[in-house]
Amino acid sequence: MLLAILLALGEPKTIGGGANQPHLAATADGGFACVFIRNGNIEVSVSTDQGKTWSAPAVAIDAKGKARGGMQRGPRVAVDGKKTIYVTAPLCFDEAEFAKKYPTSDLYLAVSTDGGKTFSKPVQVNDVPKKAPESLHWLAAASNGDVFVSWLDLRARDKGQDLAWVKITEQGKKIGKNQILPGPICECCAPGLTVDPKGNPLLIYRESKAGNRAIFLATSTNGGASFSKVGRLNQGETKIDN
Repeated sequence: MLLAILLALGEPKTIGGGANQPHLAATADGGFACVFIRNGNIEVSVSTDQGKTWSAPAVAIDAKGKARGGMQRGPRVAVDGKKTIYVTAPLCFDEAEFAKKYPTSDLYLAVSTDGGKTFSKPVQVNDVPKKAPESLHWLAAASNGDVFVSWLDLRARDKGQDLAWVKITEQGKKIGKNQILPGPICECCAPGLTVDPKGNPLLIYRESKAGNRAIFLATSTNGGASFSKVGRLNQGETKIDN
């Protein structure tokens, strides 16, 4: 299919053919970065004029044509205050895994400091391999360059999943130690993640207890070193199929 973007109710802008799983990030001055899967790789197109024109798609992560998406399992993009572009994606580079019906992916990060023209070599985000099989994750960048990734992770339990997160600094060069926010988390719901004006991340997620899917918000007041405050958002019960 064609990947087209409709901005401010204007005419759709076609970026490329055969793309799927798009995700969009905006800059403070009206620019955009769009990441998507195309030809089995992770590609990015950038606009610097409020979406009027877009760059030719550039390969952010060469997945050897084997990248797949579906059901919120596509790549994510974020842009910091210096216009550094960050891309994350669930990918598999283990040839033995592809012999399985459902290969297990890990989360990878690539960074561009030249406006999306070129990207760094991808690095793995989850520090325990093959423990994020659902590939459900989110990405956010603070204006100061701090980057946060959250994902569903099962390293700490036999059944169910917890919410893992990590803080990344130095334009992607320093990936911190993975940390765990205990669940169990809904295994089919991607977490939400954003950053407030002070650079503190906020996480939203659905838990999975007794067939319910209550919605929780976790906030940090120390730049993502921890999430000390967790509160439920919805007052009524949110059943499993809602």
